[in-house]
Amino acid sequence: MMGVLAVWVAATLIRGVLGFGNALVAMPLLALFLPTEVVTPLVAMTAMVMVAIMLAQSWRGICLRSAMHLIAGSVPGIPLGLLFLKQLPTPVIQLVLAVVVFVFSLYKLYRPKLFHLDSDRWAWVAGFAAGILGGAYNTNGPPVVIYGAMRGWGPERFRATLQGFFFPVGIMILLGHYLAGLWTPEVFHYALPSIPVVVVCTLAGRSLARRIPAARFEKLVHFMLMATAISLALKAIL
Repeated sequence: MMGVLAVWVAATLIRGVLGFGNALVAMPLLALFLPTEVVTPLVAMTAMVMVAIMLAQSWRGICLRSAMHLIAGSVPGIPLGLLFLKQLPTPVIQLVLAVVVFVFSLYKLYRPKLFHLDSDRWAWVAGFAAGILGGAYNTNGPPVVIYGAMRGWGPERFRATLQGFFFPVGIMILLGHYLAGLWTPEVFHYALPSIPVVVVCTLAGRSLARRIPAARFEKLVHFMLMATAISLALKAIL
């Protein structure tokens, strides 16, 4: 249990500072010592606490049109991701998760120049990819983060619109996990003690966001994520 709580401290502080990233941190770390079918609903439950707190603080900055398009695209993707979670062997799920985390961190470190999107015409594509990754791994952030970069959102709009997307999609993912029978006693054994830690660290992370140089902090986070992804991939292969 102490290891789980330590993961939440790190993941939640990172989410508070960057506006995303808790699942990218928590999923590969927890998957090193807990079954994926426990980790996925556990991360979804705690993520909703973080999103609710951050949304209450930043809802005025949401780009509502973009958020609605992304949400609509996620709806068909979530059940597909849940199907992958239920049907694929655990090592395959862990390996795919490791690849997603590694590639996204590499993208964030080197920031290749992407073409600019002038409208929300492609939002459904990012939303669909986010729905699949969210249903299977709770990592619905990467496609939306990349989409936000391509739309040229400023920092405040970026953080706010992410939360405006994560909240309704998170509810759909939770419902999907429930219907798929993933809300087990083992999940609640870890979830209930985690929630107070998540609340405190989310508020602390929002406070730290005003004091920490976000660019330098983000680089350290993604180097750590790449190392974690490599460890998870080795575990899956071996």
